[in-house]
Amino acid sequence: MIELRVSDVRHWTFCPRVLWHRMMTPVGVRETPKMELGRNAEAAIARLEKRRTGRRYGLGRAQRKFGVVLESRRLAVRGVCDLVLEVPESHELWPRFKTAPSGLVRVPVKTPRKLYPVDVKRTEGGVSRHHTLQLAGYAILIEEQEGLPAGSVSTGFLYLLPADEVVAVPLGASEREGFERSLQEIRAMLERERFPHPTRHRGFCPQCEYVNFCGDVL
Repeated sequence: MIELRVSDVRHWTFCPRVLWHRMMTPVGVRETPKMELGRNAEAAIARLEKRRTGRRYGLGRAQRKFGVVLESRRLAVRGVCDLVLEVPESHELWPRFKTAPSGLVRVPVKTPRKLYPVDVKRTEGGVSRHHTLQLAGYAILIEEQEGLPAGSVSTGFLYLLPADEVVAVPLGASEREGFERSLQEIRAMLERERFPHPTRHRGFCPQCEYVNFCGDVL
């Protein structure tokens, strides 16, 4: 099975031709201003995040792990998640009412360990499907790597720049199926060597490092 990266799904969903040029016709390209901004933004945000707590995500007790390397042998996919938030398992005594004999009692309640992928994105267009599918991929890989039940990583976060905004993203069956379906489509494209259609978002083409190789988009 052809090995892929989680980020390949994001590229495929936004513009399939980016993967074609990178994997089928590798050519030297200049770094675009957008690429440089994205790289610098991720480095800056990593430094800032180390001085913050999980409260920004509504997770006051969260522990943070940066640059988490993930892998799924089942899917033959690898990736590096910008940040993974971990809320450890907890045991608390919560008050509960009983009809007899004394009324109010304290009952032990167990809260399971929770993990949340966080992806940093420089965009002014808000959250799009290609961002969501990439987060879903990280969720699947976290579950498999940590031995968690499928679906237990049910929420991720996008850290949007330059707005400095954190957005919670539900990661349900639709997002997970979309991620795995995209992997199948990418492998089919590579195996059949079929040149894909261009992106529907033509307004971004002038900013792409491969714009000179797509004569039919401008």
